[in-house]
Order: sequence, then structure tokens, then C-alpha cells
Amino acid sequence: MRTGMQGNGRRGPKISEVIARELANHIVEAGLVAGSVLPTEREMIESFDVGRSTIREALRLLETRNVITLRPGPGGGPVVRRPRPEDLGEALTLILQFEAASLDDVMEARRALEPTIARLATSRITEADLDLMDQTVRLTLQAPNPEVFQEQNRIFHSTLARAARSVVLQVFLESLGCVADGIAGGVTYSARRYVAAARAHERIIEALRARDGDRAEQSMREHLDEAVSYWHKKHKDLVTRPVVWRR
Repeated sequence: MRTGMQGNGRRGPKISEVIARELANHIVEAGLVAGSVLPTEREMIESFDVGRSTIREALRLLETRNVITLRPGPGGGPVVRRPRPEDLGEALTLILQFEAASLDDVMEARRALEPTIARLATSRITEADLDLMDQTVRLTLQAPNPEVFQEQNRIFHSTLARAARSVVLQVFLESLGCVADGIAGGVTYSARRYVAAARAHERIIEALRARDGDRAEQSMREHLDEAVSYWHKKHKDLVTRPVVWRR
């Protein structure tokens, strides 16, 4: 049997991959925060008893996974970064591009997921979460323009995802949000549409404050259905076009 091959015919992990996983485990288990400095390349060579090229390959792998940042120059080296949902969103976009998935396909997944998150949040959301969501509505109504709406809409939905206290659902939803961002994808709205979206957010917040899971789920579903209906009416060409990976 060839070295590096498993019995089922699949390639076993390279030494650099094993080291990358050990380093990732160390970061998590040691509770290292973003910005923490890892051992130098020389120290890792001695610790793992491998060559420089293997350590560099392991570090590059961690960098591509957004676990670390490699600072150049004297005093530089590997620094903890911590992966974020938008990192998964970028990788997901690339996969979906190869699968020829459209913005419509991504929104369908979001429509299946976010109403459930709204229901979960009714029993778990805090007053601080609700106050922050209220603030996004106020700011949107005060200045219904693309820049304000895009930021406040992001905060509203990410706060709701976090309030459900389900880390897996939160990561998936925020990743989908990075892929299915209508404004970034070219969808345009009038001031009237921004106000309508803010009012829909208000209804969702009211259901959450009342701890009414049925109403929160239905309000979110209606909000997303309305958005999709608008996209199809005004931007049919955009929503049916395959998503594209853009950095």
C-alpha cells in the first residue's frame, strides 16, 4: 500500500495537515483570542521535529482557513485570527458557483431556515437583543437609504440569529446572508421599500416581545416571501443568475 493512502483508497492526511489540525486544536483548547501570537517558525520546527517546508505548508493551510494571519517582516509570524461566518459564506459562494446555484436558490434555503430561527428566538431572546433590533428599525426609518438599510438590516438579522442561541443555525444563516445579499448583488430599492422592510421588522420584534413563536415564525416567513416577490418583480435577471465568488 502506498504511503499516505488509507485502506479505502482515499489519501491519508499529510504531515502538514496533521500539524495544522494540532495547531487549531491548541488555539481552541488554550482559549487563545484573536491577536495572540503563536510560536515562531523555528520553535515549531523543533517542537514538531519536521522541516521548514512542512511547517510553512501547515501555516499556509491555517491561513487559508482564516484561523491565523501571517505577519511579514521582522517580529512577524503566525497570529491567531478566528474564523467568522462570512469566511464560510465566501467558501460556500465558491461551491455554489460551481453548482450553478442562483440567488433564488440561496434565498430558498434562507426561507426554510430563518422562520425556524425566529421561532426558537422567542423563548431565548434577551431584552438587550430586542432593544438592539428596535434601534435598527429606528435608524432605518430616520434615514431610509441604501447604506443605512444594508448595515441595519445586517444587524437585525444577525442579532436574531444570535438570539436563537443555536450556534450552528447562527453560522449557517449568517453565511447564507453573505451569499444572498440582495443589495450587494445589485438589487435596488426605493425609500418606500426600506420603510416597508423596517415595518416588517417591527412586526417580527412585536411577536418576539410577546414570546409568540407561531407569530414570529409567520411574520419572518411573510417578510422573506415579500422580499423574494419584489426581487422577482423588479430584478428577475439578477435572482436567476448564478452566484459568483467575489473577494
